[in-house]
Amino acid sequence: MKNRFSLTVRVLSTILIAGSFIATGYPSKKTESAKDWNIAQFDAARNAGYLSAVEKDVVLELNKECSDPQKYVKMYIKPRLAYFDGNYNGRAYSEPGKTTILTNEGKKAVEECYNVLNGMKNDAPALTPSRGISSAAKSHVQEQGKKGTIGHNRADGSDFAAVMNRYGRWGGGCAENISYGAGDGREIVIQLLVDDGTPSRGHRKNIMNPSYRVVGVAAGSHAKYGQMCVMDFAQSYTEK
Repeated sequence: MKNRFSLTVRVLSTILIAGSFIATGYPSKKTESAKDWNIAQFDAARNAGYLSAVEKDVVLELNKECSDPQKYVKMYIKPRLAYFDGNYNGRAYSEPGKTTILTNEGKKAVEECYNVLNGMKNDAPALTPSRGISSAAKSHVQEQGKKGTIGHNRADGSDFAAVMNRYGRWGGGCAENISYGAGDGREIVIQLLVDDGTPSRGHRKNIMNPSYRVVGVAAGSHAKYGQMCVMDFAQSYTEK
């Protein structure tokens, strides 16, 4: 059995104020209609009482991307290319009316993400939310959020795979993504898909891996980055 992990932290210039790394060139949730997405099919977590609204939105966005990566990247990610300017060697992301953000790679990561997702097949299964995995993720958010720390290992030295097994039993393989700084469900997923500053693109690969069928999500405040979100994946999971 295998387990994998990766995390992302948005590196912001010390002379800039952290802002929302999200473009307005694509439809908002308010303007999306039934013809855009079959929301009822993908909104697998909407009735999961153990998840917050943001956490439910993360599951929805993950399933939208899995169902139709070409549509997802064209609607939500490609428009971001228009907001990069020539400052800081082309790494400045300057959406009108919002705080400029200094990215690690500029357009490169966004263009790569577009090309990869646009070439994918629409055959990935929808993810099923898990209470046990979400509880494991939540424990990490609660632990790190107060201290403002980052990383995958827990304070007691355990890794995410071991913690997931405290609430059930995962099988086949598992992975963990952690996002810092993003607070909106779509923003969290897009941040991880673009994976700016992560050469391995590990977050993107985890999200795109069709062998993962179950997901747990936890989002909350973070003392240093404002917000954080943990998403844990598993090929299979038996709740305790």
